[in-house]
Amino acid sequence: MTGIGARDSGLGTRAVLSAPLATLLYIAAAIAMTWPLALGLHRDIPWDLGDSVLNCWILQWGADHILRFLSGDFRALSGYFNGNIFYPEPLTIAYSEHMTTQVLQILPVYAVTKNVVLCYNLLFLSTFVLSGLGTYLLVRELTGSPRAAFVAGLLYAFAPYRIGQFSHVQVMSSQWMPFVLYGFRRYFDTRRAWPLAGAAAALVAQHLSCGYFLVYFAPFAAAYVLYEIADRGAWREWRMWGALAAAAAAVLAITVPFLLPYVELRARGFGPRPFEEIVHYSADVYSYLVAHEAQRFWGWFVRAYPKSEGDLFPSLTPVVLAMVGVVAHARAAWAAAGRDTAPGVVSRWRLVASGIVAAVLVWQLAAVVLVLANNGVDLAIGPMAFRVHNLARALRTAFLAAAVLAVLSPRARRWMRGVPGSAVAFYVAALLAAFWMSLGPVLHTRGLRIAGDGLYGWFYANVPGFDGVRVPARFGMLVALFLAVLGGYGAAAIERRWPRRGAAIVLLAGAFFLVESTSAPIELNGTWHVEGTVQPPVPLIAPSGPPSIYGAVGKLPPSAVLAEFPFGEEQFDLRYMVWSAAHWRPLLNGYSGGFPRSYAVNRAALSRVLEAPDRAWAVLARSGATHVVVHESIYLDGRGSQVSAWLERHGARPVAAIGGARLFELPSPTLPGA
Repeated sequence: MTGIGARDSGLGTRAVLSAPLATLLYIAAAIAMTWPLALGLHRDIPWDLGDSVLNCWILQWGADHILRFLSGDFRALSGYFNGNIFYPEPLTIAYSEHMTTQVLQILPVYAVTKNVVLCYNLLFLSTFVLSGLGTYLLVRELTGSPRAAFVAGLLYAFAPYRIGQFSHVQVMSSQWMPFVLYGFRRYFDTRRAWPLAGAAAALVAQHLSCGYFLVYFAPFAAAYVLYEIADRGAWREWRMWGALAAAAAAVLAITVPFLLPYVELRARGFGPRPFEEIVHYSADVYSYLVAHEAQRFWGWFVRAYPKSEGDLFPSLTPVVLAMVGVVAHARAAWAAAGRDTAPGVVSRWRLVASGIVAAVLVWQLAAVVLVLANNGVDLAIGPMAFRVHNLARALRTAFLAAAVLAVLSPRARRWMRGVPGSAVAFYVAALLAAFWMSLGPVLHTRGLRIAGDGLYGWFYANVPGFDGVRVPARFGMLVALFLAVLGGYGAAAIERRWPRRGAAIVLLAGAFFLVESTSAPIELNGTWHVEGTVQPPVPLIAPSGPPSIYGAVGKLPPSAVLAEFPFGEEQFDLRYMVWSAAHWRPLLNGYSGGFPRSYAVNRAALSRVLEAPDRAWAVLARSGATHVVVHESIYLDGRGSQVSAWLERHGARPVAAIGGARLFELPSPTLPGA
């Protein structure tokens, strides 16, 4: 290792701030930064009752199936991906994330309490704590500074990007990435099997947590392994290659079975995400100057170009610390290159040529920034005109100028040779790559297209998986991770520069970051109004449990198929899904990241029962439903009783009426196959 990319034994690894203490501090910070969630862990859900509720249902479904398997029902896992929504469609869990890692995390608490809201909230809080701990371990290993590592953990654990993802616990579950990098680092330092096994286990955990990061992070994990091999000159260590191959085989063996349902869905007609949709959910360059509106310190002010999934402003502290780390490393490497360069007389023409080429390099790098910031520039100085609008051309010219400079200047050449051997350089490259990928296949700055193609477009066309996810802006989480690591290097550089005051400066920087990135007090149980219905009930699950009508539903035969009204309203369909854990009968209703055609047909008719009753009945009769629950108390103006009357006019038999809801059995012609 060179420069500050190496561990500095001068700082030592004394337990000034040990991993257990850091973990306790991350727990305290997580509670404070998500306040007042801690007051209602058993009943409240952070942010809104939309996608969070979908994830609660996925966790319930997975946990119940695994618990049944552990109890001796060895056939339980055969239905793991066949969720009870969108009857009669199979593999409905695969319409979204299966979140198996999270299911395993909540399993002990769920087995004891059956309270999915409590489990969800503990899982939500754990994403902050584990993200901080993983980054702490990684940066402590890289820099040798526990304090710098602690601050780096804060930068990643509480990255402002998370605020916009509070309702997407699968995206929040990015905590395994730093553990992967830490495990690989320890393996290459020690060549022991346990760190490699830990890296592989963390990679599996990340793969089974979030499909986005299975696709997005895997190339960076592979690149990091190659960096370590190149840095250590270990290309011919066949034992190492064998160990890596065994770890890769184990990761694939565990991961691939969880991908097969998604492959099968593709074969059933669920095609790739449309290119236009991916462009829509890509970041704009100016997204990195957009703070989420809930970010108390910056949200009212830093709103350069708001767009969907475009709240990527990282706050100032990570950027400043990362710049300090990179500049300190570059200076140290330049000084070392000067010491290592043999003294001699350098000809005047070489000095002049080096100066000219260096000026060209600086200009082209500035051109890259201008294209990204302003879609280029047209500049006239006297008779000379400068026009820069093509990002790819500016990058090619910059690389060419750097190559020529390396030929002309021995010191520059020696400095550049040291770059591949620097962990700092790897994380800078990873940061830039993640930033570029977040911009998607077509680059935009303030909504204007930049000349040149995005790197993401090549992956979309050539790498399996990239055409199955739709939000390139979620590379913002990787940007946050690599920025945090570089911020850790910056914090370590400050400690070195000011041995007496550096620690205080670093910890104050961490405290200020929490101030500028907080969204506390956060919103809880957010709902929105649906015309013709009461305000959706809060909390999601009442203290007495799901609506009492489900006691009657639970007595129905296992083959019963349920349709619930109001039908097709997202907030209520989501509640039916979570409440269905009381009976697990199949539902016509549902909500997920994708929708089958059969549900679209059902929703178009059954959401307009009173407006088009004959068409609604014809669709219901063909749907395969055997029973209907009408939540009359949800409707306004007596419309619920009108829906019940519609059913009775068509021969539906009342079975139960409990707590403002009614259960009906449909006439036998609606049975499947009738």
